[in-house]
Amino acid sequence: MIRTHILECHLPRSEADALNRESGRVYTDTLVWHYRIYRRTGHWLSQGAAEKLNDSLSPTTLHAHSRDAAQQAFYKACKTAKATRAEGGKYPHKRKFYRTTSWKATGIRAKDGRLLLARARGLEPVAVALPSDLTTLPKTAFVEMRLVYDLIAKRHRWHLVVDDGVETPLRSEGRTLAADLGEIHPAAIANEAGDVVIFTARDLRALNQYRNKRLASLQTRQSRHTKKSRRWKKMQRRKTYLLARNNRQRRDIEHKVTRAITNHAKAEGTKRLVVGDIRDIANGKRLNRNAQQKVSGWSHGRQIAFLVYKLAAEGIALERQSEAYSSKTCPVCGRHNKPKGRNYRCARCGFVGHRDAVGAVNQESQAVHGAFGHVQVGSVKYRRAFVRRSSPDTGHVAREAHPADGSREAAGL
Repeated sequence: MIRTHILECHLPRSEADALNRESGRVYTDTLVWHYRIYRRTGHWLSQGAAEKLNDSLSPTTLHAHSRDAAQQAFYKACKTAKATRAEGGKYPHKRKFYRTTSWKATGIRAKDGRLLLARARGLEPVAVALPSDLTTLPKTAFVEMRLVYDLIAKRHRWHLVVDDGVETPLRSEGRTLAADLGEIHPAAIANEAGDVVIFTARDLRALNQYRNKRLASLQTRQSRHTKKSRRWKKMQRRKTYLLARNNRQRRDIEHKVTRAITNHAKAEGTKRLVVGDIRDIANGKRLNRNAQQKVSGWSHGRQIAFLVYKLAAEGIALERQSEAYSSKTCPVCGRHNKPKGRNYRCARCGFVGHRDAVGAVNQESQAVHGAFGHVQVGSVKYRRAFVRRSSPDTGHVAREAHPADGSREAAGL
């Protein structure tokens, strides 16, 4: 299975910038010469001809295949633009001062717990220390390395693509579960019997709320200072630290939530997990400011991406389906009712149930039977995706060390 591991980059900032600046220069030269020849002669240069032309124009400090990757990126973008032309896709036209530098497998060597990333002939390779859990992998497992600049944390990181050679076949037999994803509760999962498990992660909402409030406070204070002044830059550094730390915390919780969902699906003997297609949920919405902010800050795309590879490792397929009217339709009588609050109430039959449970069983009914109303809400259970543990502070240790009788012998001192 192919996975990407994110590693800290300990290169000097100047050296990392120089690598990505050179990749940007190679990409820009490819773009400029391609359009220059097209304007003058009307000839659309092929990828192979463009690579030969740019290789002869100027030397580079990159490895030959790293330079090829920068050149090929332009033609990949052209191919994507052609395929999405009807949807408004545009051909690449902007010059890049910086670009992510890539090393293919041919430019990567593993030696003594380190990866040596080749550069141009005569230059020393870039050395990257491997984590202990990756040192035992064969040399052929390292597929690609990318030097990525994190725009949130304002620093470089290594993205190491690893193929461990283990392929888990998808299950041919098993149950079908449906998940109703949400901003308050990450997921409510229902089975064919209508039993629902709601996964909670209040810490995730708390982090989003804290980020929004703290960021608003810092931006208000920053607006009182002249741009690029010493105080303005100090506020900017605080914002960068806040966003980077908050992103790491939210990413950690999302990993734990998706792992809990995967473990639940595995324990249920699931062969496929069906989720609502919410990729365009924020498009064209006209909500109040608070609701708009919540929907905008909901990282459902990253949670789905985590679920895809975690479920695939267990042989479980993830499928998307339309969730239209799944939260409004009564599972008993089929009437449409707009839910208010956390409970769903039907004005016709009087059914009352948790709104996320209603959405989950309707998704399950749609996935298994092709229509709503075939699965009714059964038991509803809450499950914490993770348990926060904290070490005892000084007061706790003191109370345990000194019992009620006050004797030092009884306390073992």
